[in-house]
Amino acid sequence: MTADTGRRLAIVAVFVTIGLLAAGAVAGVSGLSEMGQPSGDDVLDRTEQRYDATETITGTATVSVANDSVSKTATVEYAAAEPNKTWAAVTSENRSYEMGTNGTVVWAVGENQSYGRELPEDPAAMNDTTDPVPEENVTATLRGTDEVNGESTYVLDLEPTNESIDAPNTTLWVDTEDYRVHKLTTDDGTNRTELTVEETNFNVSIDDSQFAPPADRVAVTTVERYDSYDAAQSATEMDLPEYENGTFEEARYISRPESTAVAQQYNADGENVTVLSATGASSYLADAENGTAVQVNGQNATAIERDDSAVVYWTEDDVTTGVVVEGTTDEAVAAAEEL
Repeated sequence: MTADTGRRLAIVAVFVTIGLLAAGAVAGVSGLSEMGQPSGDDVLDRTEQRYDATETITGTATVSVANDSVSKTATVEYAAAEPNKTWAAVTSENRSYEMGTNGTVVWAVGENQSYGRELPEDPAAMNDTTDPVPEENVTATLRGTDEVNGESTYVLDLEPTNESIDAPNTTLWVDTEDYRVHKLTTDDGTNRTELTVEETNFNVSIDDSQFAPPADRVAVTTVERYDSYDAAQSATEMDLPEYENGTFEEARYISRPESTAVAQQYNADGENVTVLSATGASSYLADAENGTAVQVNGQNATAIERDDSAVVYWTEDDVTTGVVVEGTTDEAVAAAEEL
C-alpha cells in the first residue's frame, strides 16, 4: 500500500462525509429537456437539490483504491449535520481511525495517534457542511442507465468546465427515482478509486456527541496571535523575555492540555530572530540529538545547529527559553545574551 493510495482513502472519506451533501452543487441550474429525457446537468442539478434539502445525513460506503501494484479496501461510516458538523470512521484490513468536527474543533483519532485543533472564529473561514461548493464547476454527460445494488441509476461522466484543470476521469451513478448517489469512480492514470454507497439516511436525528472530539484521546491545540509584546505578556503567566536588538513583529500563544508556549518574532536588521518560552517542554527536549553544551550569560544551555539555522535553549523553574536565528550557534548564543 503506497502512501499516495493511503492518502486517497482519506480523501474519499472526506468526500463521503461532506461531498455527498452537495454532490451536485458543482452543476449549473437547468430544466428538463422538452422530450422529458434529462441531460447530465439536469441529473446533477436534481442531485444537488436532493442533498441540499437535507439537514442531516448518515450512511455507510465501501471504498476501494488500487494502482498497478497494490489495492486496498475500506469501509466508511459517515454522518453530517448543518451547518458544519461532520464525522467519519474508516476501517480497513490493518487499521482504523475516526475524524470529524463539531464546528468548533476539528479532530482525528487513530490507534496510536490523535489530533485536535480549534477552528477559527471567523465564520467566513469555514464552509457550510451542506454547501461545500468547489470554485471550479463541472459539466455532466449522461452516458445512460445502469443498476447498482439492484437500484436503477443514471450514469454521469463529469468533466471540469475549465479545461486547464487536470482532473481525474470521474463517473457518478445517481438514483433515477430520488437522485441519491449510489456510486463514484475516479481514475487519475495511477490510482483508481471506486466508492459504493451501501446505505444513506436523510434527516435522521444525530446527537451532538457524535461530532465531539473524544476527550480522553484528543489533545486540542489553540493558537492566538498578538501584535505587541505587552499583549502577549498579558496572555500568559510566564515572564516573557524581550529581544532588545530587534523590532517586535508578532507573537503566537500556543496552548495544549499538557503545555503552553509563546513564540515571539523579531526583525533584526532583516534577519529573523524567534524567542521561545514554554512550559512542559523538557520532555520533548530530553532526547534532542547532536546538542552542544554552551553558556548563555553564565547559564548552562544547549545549542543545536541545522542547515542554515541554530537554536539555543535552557530550562529554569520549569520554563524553557529558546532563541532561534538564521545563522550559526555562536550567533544564536549572542542573540540569547541580548534578552
